[in-house]
Amino acid sequence: MVHLSVTVDDGHLPAIDEVADALRARGMQVEQVLDALGIITGSVPDDRRPALADVEGVASVDEELTHQLPPPDSAVQ
Repeated sequence: MVHLSVTVDDGHLPAIDEVADALRARGMQVEQVLDALGIITGSVPDDRRPALADVEGVASVDEELTHQLPPPDSAVQ
């Protein structure tokens, strides 16, 4: 599974819930719909990711980057 952030274009912000429903129909597990930001977060199998960009109202599909600090007792800080 790939964790993604989907940006909704300005013209579809009033219909962001419908965009989220269309993403679900394409296999995305929607975790959050951030109305005020126009962003939908969630995860999808890697092979289904290209289909998300074709959903009407989607401006971009970006993989969420994660960072992890080493444990406190690690030699590298």
